[in-house]
Amino acid sequence: MTDTLSSRSRATGERVVVAMSGGVDSSVAVSLLQQEGYEVIGITLQLQACESVATSRSCCGVDSISRAQAVAGRLGIRHYVLNAVDEFNDRVLEPSWREYANGRTPSPCLLCNERIKFGTLLSRTRELGGTRLATGHYARITTDEHGTGSLLRGVDPGKDQSYFLAGITQEQLRSVLFPLGGLHKRDVRELAQRLRLPNADAHESQDACLMAPGQSFAEMLRQRFGDAPKAGPIVDGKGTVLGHHNGIHHYTVGQRRGLGIQSPRPHWVKAISRTESAVVATDSQLDLDGNEFIATGMNWLRGPTFEEAGICRVQVRYRHTPETATVKRLSPDAVHVALAHPVRAITPGQAAVFYDGERVLGRGWIDVSE
Repeated sequence: MTDTLSSRSRATGERVVVAMSGGVDSSVAVSLLQQEGYEVIGITLQLQACESVATSRSCCGVDSISRAQAVAGRLGIRHYVLNAVDEFNDRVLEPSWREYANGRTPSPCLLCNERIKFGTLLSRTRELGGTRLATGHYARITTDEHGTGSLLRGVDPGKDQSYFLAGITQEQLRSVLFPLGGLHKRDVRELAQRLRLPNADAHESQDACLMAPGQSFAEMLRQRFGDAPKAGPIVDGKGTVLGHHNGIHHYTVGQRRGLGIQSPRPHWVKAISRTESAVVATDSQLDLDGNEFIATGMNWLRGPTFEEAGICRVQVRYRHTPETATVKRLSPDAVHVALAHPVRAITPGQAAVFYDGERVLGRGWIDVSE
């Protein structure tokens, strides 16, 4: 199993803290680390107050904590619950609402990884005497002869989560382990069943902590932070009013359903204007295609591999097939991206992740579509 731990030599009692969500992935990660000789401690992040969690599939709910505790008991490790409710609210939920309020579509999972798991939780790891933090993400880490780390895609293309991890820094990467990066999901399930883990057949909990029964994530945030909805018109490209909406936070670029337009032809959201509280719609999907955009707030992990401009691959959302692009540096914090082929629904607020083959070069936030 050594190759699943990024080719590290066998551990001899080194203490590692595992972020346990209650799901099967982090539980198997614990077992793999134990097999490698690590002393393992489990921590479950509580991201929502108990009274606000209404689903047992939530990775931050009481049921999830109970499952994590049961697994910890089965595997014989210490387990803690870390209350990160305030940090999650201030550093993930509130910034996400500001994006929605400005007509953009946030990436809360990336923010949570960057600011909570590899921020708050990594700090707690060190307080507990741990040398490394491990998670159940499907990604890999390699280190060169100079000690510089690289973040690589997981070997399972259907589960690769490197996109969600691209905001990690080089310093954080040196303190992180991804034991599942060399495995396929089916192998993880089989290991869990072989180990007779209490959660071997548990459902996936991805994004469950961002849901609220009966309402969208955006509307839940609006109600939480008390802002009035920004109602306004739905218009076509010429400014003709097609309908009205009760808040731009309900819309994202490329959206088709729920537009509230009375028309015999389907329409899609082409753009959102914060200043006019307007949603711009089109009846042609070709209008959603774009060849270039600006990315800001750059986090370069291994790169850029060019001085002024260079070619790499860019992924503009999780399930997007990366497209070849010419990337030109505008400043240390921003790049211009010119795509070799048009990409549909490039969405402001989403993450653009840059790759060299399987290696993550960096992450930026899509800022301006042209």
